[in-house]
Amino acid sequence: MKRIWGYAMAAVMGASALTGCSSGQSAATTAAAAAQTTAADTSKAPETAAGPSGKVVIYTGSGPEITEPIYALWKEKYPDIDIEEVKGGTGELLARISAEKDNPGGDVLWGGDTFLYLSNPDLFEAYDSKEDAAMITQDPDHKWHSYVIMPQTILVNTKLLKSEADYPKTLKELTDPKWQKDKIALADPSKSGTGLSLVKGMASLYDWDYMQQLLLNTEVYPSSDAMFAAVKDATNPVGFINEDLGYKWEMSGEPVKNIYPEDGVTYNVEATGIIKGAKNMDNAKLFLDFILSRDVHKVLQDVVKRRSARTDMAPPEGLSDLSSYKLIESKFNSKDEVLDNFTKALDAARK
Repeated sequence: MKRIWGYAMAAVMGASALTGCSSGQSAATTAAAAAQTTAADTSKAPETAAGPSGKVVIYTGSGPEITEPIYALWKEKYPDIDIEEVKGGTGELLARISAEKDNPGGDVLWGGDTFLYLSNPDLFEAYDSKEDAAMITQDPDHKWHSYVIMPQTILVNTKLLKSEADYPKTLKELTDPKWQKDKIALADPSKSGTGLSLVKGMASLYDWDYMQQLLLNTEVYPSSDAMFAAVKDATNPVGFINEDLGYKWEMSGEPVKNIYPEDGVTYNVEATGIIKGAKNMDNAKLFLDFILSRDVHKVLQDVVKRRSARTDMAPPEGLSDLSSYKLIESKFNSKDEVLDNFTKALDAARK
């Protein structure tokens, strides 16, 4: 740089000597321009720091009506982190996580009752999220993180049950032998988180004798999606559904009706957690904080129509406050206890 500056000054001084004082102002201007040009040539714009990148592997039982608007928001915020999704029933995904515990294939389990996380604490990484304080309930061990509150409704196909007088108003009515012919759709609680919520809730409200009577009237499906579709597609006249999807189907004109049972409404607090030993740990933490954030829960409220577990969010438009319903509190402490009793009740009903 010094050599370039010296040549420039020599040229300016030579011109000044030839032209005299009248050209001194022009020479000074030329020198200033030369200095600016030199500075511009040797300076560089500061480089922008690279954002997080790579991938995050999400295990989830949620359908595209839930995941797609949230993944779209993720790509806006983290365009360089790809999402790889593995879809399955919550029970199946937990079995997979357990089988992979020495070599984890996933980073985050998104969804599933807190009950499932409590039953499998060794499969999840402790992480103290900054968003946990906003939730209605928290895990003191930071293995699971509250996400949404999800009631289940009775779902009726209005083409098969044409009169409202035929709609079941309570869970107790579902044990009536009149349902034995066409059957009530129920998801297998060993494979479906929604099915597990339904079974533990109904058995908590009544007992396992009630469940045996109910199972005489049911067709057990391998997933919650299959249970939902069985009613919508008129395979079964009655079944169960998560409130948000049932509401959207009803509002979109599907031939269904949602009923909040008068004797009690099953529900679960859905959670999310980081899989123990996740290979993309930093991105897993980013995703978990993102899923719990108010921005995502605004999408849940306005688009997905699912109730947020955040204390600073109102129910989605069109849904009543939960205080309007008789929510059933679980009497069970373990998933194995529920599934063992369910199997016994099912075996007795099938004899």
